[in-house]
Formats: sequence, C-alpha cells, structure tokens
Amino acid sequence: MRPSTAPDWPALAVVGLGGAVGTSLRASLAELIGPSPSGLPWATATANLAGALLLGLILGRFAAPWRQTGKHRLVRLGVGTGLMGALTTYSTLIGETLALIDQGFPALGAVYLLGSLVAGLALAGLGLRLSRFLDQSHHTGPTDGAGVGAAGSQSP
Repeated sequence: MRPSTAPDWPALAVVGLGGAVGTSLRASLAELIGPSPSGLPWATATANLAGALLLGLILGRFAAPWRQTGKHRLVRLGVGTGLMGALTTYSTLIGETLALIDQGFPALGAVYLLGSLVAGLALAGLGLRLSRFLDQSHHTGPTDGAGVGAAGSQSP
C-alpha cells in the first residue's frame, strides 16, 4: 500500500493553531516574568519546564493505541506538537546558555543547561506517571486484580 501524498490539512491546521497559541503563551510569559536581575533566564526555564510536564501529561494521556486516530490524534498533534512545541524552546535555551558563558559565567551557563535538561526529563516523567494515575482514578469499581471489573470488561 502506497502512502498518500496529499497533505493532511486537519493535522496541519491544528499544529499551526497550537503553535500560534504556544508562541503567544511564551511571549506573554516572558513579558510577565521579565528580565532577571540574577542573569538567569527564568522565563525560558519556566516555559520549558512547564512544557515538559504538560507534554508528559499529554503523551501519557494519548499513548493508548485506540487514542492514536481521529479526534484524539488531532488533539495530540495540536496540543503536543503545536502548542508545546511553540511554548518550549530548545534554541533559546542554547542561545541563553551561550550568552551566560560569553558574559563570563560558564558555571552558571552549565548549571542552567544541565539543570534544565535534567529537570525537564524529570518533569516529563512525572507528567507521564501523573497521566497514568489520572487514567486509573477515572476507572471506578472493584476489579479482580487483573484489571477486569465486575462486569467482566477489561480496563484500559
């Protein structure tokens, strides 16, 4: 079977819309936080770390195979790829790290870069775990321990 060469217009539209919202959120966050007297780029760190947590939640929520098509796919693309992709910014993280090094603060630059990466991974993992916890908390009723409820249906 040959893959379609036609553009997936709904997917492109939701990614673009999510990107516009994410970019606006990041710019608003930068205005709200403003420049830091300490020299640390708190606005970028906040956007990247919040985005890592939210991306973990989103990916965890839409990881189930039955959530990979239709409206679930469009939500994942719009929010995960579009919004979170625009909210978070690896290029600004690198640029700000290099600026800290160029300004004579190599240790601070290294702490900022490595701290952002480690904290981002930890928060993304927390988001994944939290999404699983939230999914489980929505399934009420007794189970037999194997995920099968009283009516004999398999829990997702």
